[in-house]
Amino acid sequence: MIERRAFAKINIGLHVLGKRDDGYHSIATIFAPLAFHDRITIEPADVLRVQMVPSYGIAEQENLVWRAATLLAHRLGCRSGAKITIAKHIPPGSGLGGGSSDAASALLGLLSLWKRTLADDQLHALALELGSDVPYFLRPQLAYAEGRGEQLTPLPPSVERSVLLVLPRLSISTSWAYAALKRTGEHPRPRLLGDALVASTLDDALLRSVCTNDFESVVFAAHPELATIKAQLYDHGARYASLTGTGSALFGFFESTAVALRAAASMRNYRTVVTTTCMRPNDDTGSCS
Repeated sequence: MIERRAFAKINIGLHVLGKRDDGYHSIATIFAPLAFHDRITIEPADVLRVQMVPSYGIAEQENLVWRAATLLAHRLGCRSGAKITIAKHIPPGSGLGGGSSDAASALLGLLSLWKRTLADDQLHALALELGSDVPYFLRPQLAYAEGRGEQLTPLPPSVERSVLLVLPRLSISTSWAYAALKRTGEHPRPRLLGDALVASTLDDALLRSVCTNDFESVVFAAHPELATIKAQLYDHGARYASLTGTGSALFGFFESTAVALRAAASMRNYRTVVTTTCMRPNDDTGSCS
């Protein structure tokens, strides 16, 4: 049996630079993994089975993990099955990358279970077929992401930060968010987060001035409650707060876990998670060291 942790990520700044010829958007962002995770268990089986608990209403064959497993088996010419169980903690549609992280963990776990290998470039290309940020989760670390989010430049590990996640009961469609950003007529200037190497120190003042999320304008306009949550994070002591991805989750960096816990206690109307950035995930075991 193979067990792996599938880490969540946050976007520290997210700048949309324009639409590409292939229909995707070019972005610039900093990805940071969190200790908050789903747990993936993979066992030998005659056929492929994927079970997610809770299911969030996602049918087995609509799960990205199913697509990842079937694509990998086809690419390897492998007829072996597997039973994949996902203990789901990262809510879908939250901007935390849970589905992509699950898929990447499944790819790595299945290669181990089936005792097969792929060259790094082949595995990266296969992951990209599943989604723009799936390649990142093959080796989650503090990284500057460009292109669709698949062009990754590792950044020096920074001090771990205490993080409060706020998880509204709301799912944001990524395609809607991109379309809404386009409809505003605003074409964000090409801010390539050139200060990424400096920002990777997670200096609070620099984060607030440089690492903005372009989606906040359209997402907050459609869901004012999320703007209120961001303001509350600052009111309760966050040193930096932001929407992650296209939402709906928001996060704040706090001085300590104790301060983050006090802030969480003051936001009882929402599901909250106190966690940390995870600067050195273990690639072999999927653990956070």
